[in-house]
Amino acid sequence: MGTNQTNKSTMTPPRESRKIYWILFVISIGMIAVGGIALSKRIANYNETTDHPLFAYIHISSTSFTFAGKPVKVSEETIDNKEVIRIQYGDEVLLLDVAIPPLQPLPHIYERHKDWLTLALFADRSGLSMKEFTRKVETDEIKPRFGVVTRTPFGFERLEEPNHESLQQEENWGNGEIRSDVSRFDCYEFLRDGTITHEVKRFPESGKSLIRRQSYAKLKGEEIPQRNQGELEEYTWQHGAALKIMARAPAVTLEKQALRVAGWTLPTTAAGFLLMLMSFFFAIAPARTSK
Repeated sequence: MGTNQTNKSTMTPPRESRKIYWILFVISIGMIAVGGIALSKRIANYNETTDHPLFAYIHISSTSFTFAGKPVKVSEETIDNKEVIRIQYGDEVLLLDVAIPPLQPLPHIYERHKDWLTLALFADRSGLSMKEFTRKVETDEIKPRFGVVTRTPFGFERLEEPNHESLQQEENWGNGEIRSDVSRFDCYEFLRDGTITHEVKRFPESGKSLIRRQSYAKLKGEEIPQRNQGELEEYTWQHGAALKIMARAPAVTLEKQALRVAGWTLPTTAAGFLLMLMSFFFAIAPARTSK
């Protein structure tokens, strides 16, 4: 009789401990609700008060067209035994050295050079649906711009010294696909007045890499390095156009992300999710038995 009562008591989970887990579960729901609502409000406010253009692109597939009333012609030429792309824009001529030789004799010029060259019409469509944007372009309410971006592997020196995780690669276009951080991007905009502007940009350094360099400089007592001003920046037309010819997309740079204003709301919400999962599974876990 006594043995049966002992076995029965060992198989019954303590009600007090299960009650604590359910209380923690309710608390976690409250943390998620409070933190999540505050987080969403902060992000919404950031997006409303921060002016970030949103560019839409139409990549060009024709070698002869008109922009701003001026003829544009794209062709391949050989000058001084060097292969170049020639872009005639009205009275202006832009010559681009072929940065990556085509591997296959593809029939179309843009297919042969798609690894390093892109031409696109673009415009800011912030606050507009694609349907509204398309209508405004068709009715000439929005006048698109015309840009060209090229990518040159190993166009820049690397920011960090080589180490066992990142050895110096031979400088050819194939290894240049691996070493995207040393790529050079030449950005040309063909203005409506017939002139051409030129900006040189480099592959954006990831936020993780920048923090690592800054921490290393602190340890050595050196000047804290900052982000290179010549990098491609998010929310610019150059960044969006260059994505088409990148071997890999860049990591986020962190400086212009909405989560930077999250503050206490993000860790509170994350902790709430973690507490909810742990308390719920402990609360419904089968009772332990002793033999």
